[in-house]
Amino acid sequence: MQRFNHFITNIIGGLAVLTLWGCHTDPEIKISIDRMEQSLFSIPADSVEAAIPHLRQHYGRLFELYNNRIIAIGSSVSPQYPQRLTGFLTDFHMYACYRKVMAQYPDVADLEKELSEAFSRYHKYFPDHDIPTVYTIISGFNQSISVDEGLLAISLDKYLGRNEEYYIQLDMPMYLRRLTDKPYIVPDCMKALAYTEFPDTGITETVLSSLLYEGKAAYFVSQMLPDIPDSLIFGYTSAQMHWCKNNTRQMWTYLVEKKMLYNTDYLTIAKLAGPAPFTAFFTRESPGRAAVWLGYQMILSYVAHKKPSLNELMNNHDYQTILNEAKFRP
Repeated sequence: MQRFNHFITNIIGGLAVLTLWGCHTDPEIKISIDRMEQSLFSIPADSVEAAIPHLRQHYGRLFELYNNRIIAIGSSVSPQYPQRLTGFLTDFHMYACYRKVMAQYPDVADLEKELSEAFSRYHKYFPDHDIPTVYTIISGFNQSISVDEGLLAISLDKYLGRNEEYYIQLDMPMYLRRLTDKPYIVPDCMKALAYTEFPDTGITETVLSSLLYEGKAAYFVSQMLPDIPDSLIFGYTSAQMHWCKNNTRQMWTYLVEKKMLYNTDYLTIAKLAGPAPFTAFFTRESPGRAAVWLGYQMILSYVAHKKPSLNELMNNHDYQTILNEAKFRP
């Protein structure tokens, strides 16, 4: 099922780096981040080929998937691979990007603390789910968060801040550049986790199912990070949040009167749920994905009325029943 967000999930391999501490009835998770970008970019240019066996052993499948899918230079067993990896690591722009990453993120203790708190809540809600290994990487401005099979990688080159000159040179619009500020990293991790751990199993995607699925993902983030504002979950300015709150009823009325809830047209769903400077069916003052805010409000109403556990909610794909029992009346 197509999902409109800036997350691209990949299988990332490696060994779990975590411990448990605290009381026996409510253990907490401690995340320790493995900084792969440091391991790679600290290798002298004339020593890259000699370092490959160690990198392959240490990072396991992550190393191959990073090479094949993230930076796309091919398998590490290719005869041309040492030259390609050396070229990537010594590329002027990639090395300059690495220097910027290290200047902005000389250590990641604050991210480790935030992720530890979030994954402690995750472990409490879903004790049978694996806690992901966490890495930081440089993706060449590709993926923001890569996650699968209980493993997660953060591309720090995608979080250098809205005023980063590379983003401007790449013609990244401001509505996306805002999402590169550091406070978005942990919410993005939790949203990516929601998408991969609780994929939608619906056979036919409709506007309704898409908005409610995205609303569940937003609600999941709010439960993992209960202290963050909705603006960080949705990537909105204060003015955009104000617009959504003031136009919830108008958005709902429009979708109902235009009989759009059960529309299966891909482009219609993309215009409502995909990233954009504004939502095409609403006013130009609306933020992109404003209809997803509407889906989130429907989920909040459903939770208020039915009081499901988070596990029940995330595994509930009966969107018509959710709508009926939400008694949503904006």
